Formats: sequence, C-alpha cells, structure tokens
Amino acid sequence: MADSAQLFDRILNSQEPIVIFGAGIVGDALAKLCAVAGVKVASICDNNINKVGKKIADIEIIHVTSMKSAYPKALLLISTADIMDVVAQLKGLGYENWLAAGPLLRSFDLNSVEFDAPFEFVDFAVSTCVMCHDGYLDPDKIFLRSVDVIITERCSLRCQDCSNLMQYYETPKDCDINEVNLAIEGLCEVVDDINEFRIIGGEPFLNKNMWQVCNALAKQPKVRKVIIYTNGAIVPKGENLACLKDDKILVLVTDYGPLTRKTATVIEIFKANGIAHYVQPAQNWTQCSNLVKHNRTVKEQTAVFTRCCAKNLFTLSAGKFFRCPFIANADRLGATPDIKSDYVQILDIDCDSKEIRKRLRNYLYSVPYLEACDYCNGRFLDDPTVTPGIQVKKPLPYKLLRQE
Repeated sequence: MADSAQLFDRILNSQEPIVIFGAGIVGDALAKLCAVAGVKVASICDNNINKVGKKIADIEIIHVTSMKSAYPKALLLISTADIMDVVAQLKGLGYENWLAAGPLLRSFDLNSVEFDAPFEFVDFAVSTCVMCHDGYLDPDKIFLRSVDVIITERCSLRCQDCSNLMQYYETPKDCDINEVNLAIEGLCEVVDDINEFRIIGGEPFLNKNMWQVCNALAKQPKVRKVIIYTNGAIVPKGENLACLKDDKILVLVTDYGPLTRKTATVIEIFKANGIAHYVQPAQNWTQCSNLVKHNRTVKEQTAVFTRCCAKNLFTLSAGKFFRCPFIANADRLGATPDIKSDYVQILDIDCDSKEIRKRLRNYLYSVPYLEACDYCNGRFLDDPTVTPGIQVKKPLPYKLLRQE
C-alpha cells in the first residue's frame, strides 16, 4: 500500500484534472487537505442531486451525471466510505484513474483546519472513511463499515414513510437480548473488523434491556464504535442511561420537532452526564417503504440493486445478516417469502465459522441483486424527498406471505 507522500506525488504530477468524489464531511476534509498540500481541485462530484451547485471550500459541486461532459478524463479522489460502490460506478462511467483518499487522510491533523460540524463528528467520519478504504484495499479481510442491530420493533412514533417499516407492525415486540448478543458474537467471530454497530429499532430506548447490548458491544474488540439511534421521545433511565457513558458510545438524536416534545430534556440529560451525542433533523426521506411486489426481470432487479444507496446498510435481525433494513424488516413481518439466498444465517448450528465466513464473503461481494428487492421501490440518491415524520393512526396494511 503506497504511503501518503507517494500518493501526493502522483496527484501533483497528474496531467488530468483532480476531482473529489463525495461532497460530505470527508470530502470537505479532503478538499482542505488538498489546499494545504498545494493540490488544485477542479471540482467535487456527488450522487446527491440536492448538493449540486453548492460549494465546499470554494469548490463547486457537480452531479456525477455531469462528469463526462465536464471532465472526460480526470483523476478521481474517492472520499466516501462506500468505496466499493463508487469504484464500480466510476468504472461504468469509463474512469479507471482513481485513488482512495483514506491513506491520504490518515495522518491529516484535523485540528489544523476549521469545520462547520462538531470536531468529534468530523473525526469519526474521517476515521470511518480511512478504515473503510483500508478494508477495501486489503482483499483478504472482511471489514464491515456499519451494521444495524434490531433490538425492538416498538417505536414511540408511527411514521408513514419509515424506511425501517415500523408503520406495518401490528403487535410490535422487543427482541430477546440474549439472542441478539449471541448473534453479535457470532458475527464478530467470522469478520475481521466492524467500524460501527448501530443499535436501532423502532426506538431502542423502549427496550429496557438495551444496556445489555450496549455493554456487550462496548466490550467487543472488533467493534470500533457503537451508535444508538433515537428519536428523542424516550428519556433513558437507570442502566439504559449509565451504559451511554462509555467512550465507545455515541448517541445520534433525530429531532422530529413537535412530534417528540422530550427531545430537549433528553439532550440536557446527555450534556449533564457527559454522554457523547449529535443532533440532526429528520431529513432526506423518500418513498422507499411500500411493500409491493413489482415482478421485475433479472435485468431490472440488477439495475435497482446497483443504484440502491441502502444495499450496504447491513442489518442483523433474529440471527440473520441482511444487506439492508428494508429486507430485514420485511422478513420479520412475513411480507416476503423466506428467501434463504437473501441473508446469511449467522447462528447456523450445521456450519462451522469458516463456512459462515465463506458464505458471508460471497454475500457481501458477489451477489448481483436480492430476490426481496422486488418488494421494494428501491432507494436512490436522486429520488424526490417527502415530508419526514407524517404520522398514521394505525398500522398500515400489507400482504402477509408467511408466518413464523
């Protein structure tokens, strides 16, 4: 693996325009690093149409579809964590000249420049990108950027367009924590590193035993960070509050405004207890939660899967490892057939860890699409957004295809 000095030599000697791929926090850090190193960046490109025309470090953002006309040839510096998808996308566009920004950013002193976002969040985003790129550049490792673990189907809200399908559960229940922790142990046994484990629901604080999962993950050496996603409607107490003080824990609070009136109280409690947290508004929701069979062809399924921005939102549910939370919850609901090729059974008593690792590697790197994708609209970065948090009075109907 080339060091940062060698990589910067290649960049500085490039005869092609330098374009950063990824207009997020890491893209901002990379743009600032390039400025410090004397590298002139021609543009920043991104898949998110909502970012087009804006600027990062005085560099204009363009949409990826404009790349070929603006820069027929370019050296692309990838600043997104999902590097595998980006490399495939660039190859499809005819670009072979790219560099992973992770090795460049590894030794960058983020304190030397200013960011709009809190430093802790910037540091986490950049280090995540570095680890993801390291994992991609080492083909012998199984590195997971992020894994959601479902600990409850219960939620304090019933959002019409919830991408995790909470609006369909008629009798939501908490997950058995012992089974959850066994699945976590099983997954960690067959992978090399997991950058972050995200504890989700529903609303995770509704499960009074959430702290047991939190503590287990905090002690797991292969897990770098534990993120808890909450809507801020439930005030954590007792063990569910005490476990959040671990240095490995970060709580992400989605602010739904008047829908969750206790959010301000929750944030004050986090501040008073020195709990690392970050607040963000509910935003960028799309209509990706309809449970409808589309009867797509294989070609159409492959196209949907390729474009989907959620296909690497890995989710651990009932001992099964899924590519995305939609399929995980559709499986829990019985809204899809039991498609065994759509998941990896982590707690398969008939297989040893080597066989499960082999299955997981194939599932991660060789699957062209998932059969259950046919029940999903797809989730694309250029989809029109909808108003977040619209509430429904009762669970939405869907076709039950099986019962556990």
